[in-house]
Amino acid sequence: MKAKRRLKAEEKNEDDDIDDRISTLPDALLRHILSFLPTDTCVRTSLISRRWRYLWKTLQVFDFHDYSQHNAELFMSFTVFVNAVLALRSSPHIRKFCLLCYDSEPKTFYTHSVNAWIRTAVGPHLQEFHLRIEGDDFTLPITLFSCSNLLSLSLDGCIEFELQDSSEICLPSLKVMKLGYNYSLDMNSLNILLSGCPILETLEILSLGLGYDELVSLRVPSSLKSLKITVEVGYGICLEIDAPALKYLSLAAVTFLNAATIGENLHNVEEADLDLFSHPDSESVEPLLKLLRALSGLKHLELHSPTTQVTEVFIIYMFLLYMYSLPILTCCWLCASSGYFLPPF
Repeated sequence: MKAKRRLKAEEKNEDDDIDDRISTLPDALLRHILSFLPTDTCVRTSLISRRWRYLWKTLQVFDFHDYSQHNAELFMSFTVFVNAVLALRSSPHIRKFCLLCYDSEPKTFYTHSVNAWIRTAVGPHLQEFHLRIEGDDFTLPITLFSCSNLLSLSLDGCIEFELQDSSEICLPSLKVMKLGYNYSLDMNSLNILLSGCPILETLEILSLGLGYDELVSLRVPSSLKSLKITVEVGYGICLEIDAPALKYLSLAAVTFLNAATIGENLHNVEEADLDLFSHPDSESVEPLLKLLRALSGLKHLELHSPTTQVTEVFIIYMFLLYMYSLPILTCCWLCASSGYFLPPF
């Protein structure tokens, strides 16, 4: 019995030692650790000990997850929590703000709440902003696009933004932009947004709402190094690209209507991942061949085409053999419909 008591006492002392070692870490290091956790978890750490009681209030990184699933009562509780955290924080600056939110009734309350949280986050110290909206379309406040120190912007879900004037946009520090599952992405507004991002390096677009049977011209900053576009529809889009500094290009479910819609300034692209198919009104592979000619600096190429016929595969494969007879190029072709996998060369 005494041995068991001694063992329990030793285990308790070990736990106390571990707690003491963590508690003696500098505040800056503890805040850095907490910055990787959801905000509700950070708040719960106040129960650990007196040392942790007010630490969460000094955070400049917030990650709010709404689990209401469109339930009005649960969203109300979530709203109370977010408002309390933002009101009780001791640091006036927000460096990173992440919000996943479900729309809820009443709409006016929901819209007002989300807008208020975004306005609180917007400021000269904001460096990362990530927003995902599930449900009906939410119109984003334009003030977000005037954060001078914003480095990374991610908008996902049912988010709308309509821009008329490039003078409203000032994102001189933005390097990464990701737009996902936007059902009603307006290309004119997107081009206006991009015009205010002079040093943008990475752009990713995953959309369900780009146009069909019309030329979509994407005017990217000359600084862009990585471009990834995926269209989650069966018929794709017609796209024009002008990106002279591009190093990586990924296109999925994109249709090239004719050879004039490719773009010429792609000679610096070193790696490409292409999932393309012919326009329903034209089975010609000439647009794709022109794109491959424009990609004259390739070192690695992956082609995926679930709709290309075996004859077209052979034509393009022979074209690649002719154009890229360099040992540095790695190329593979996967044709899902025919089951053919052409070897790399």
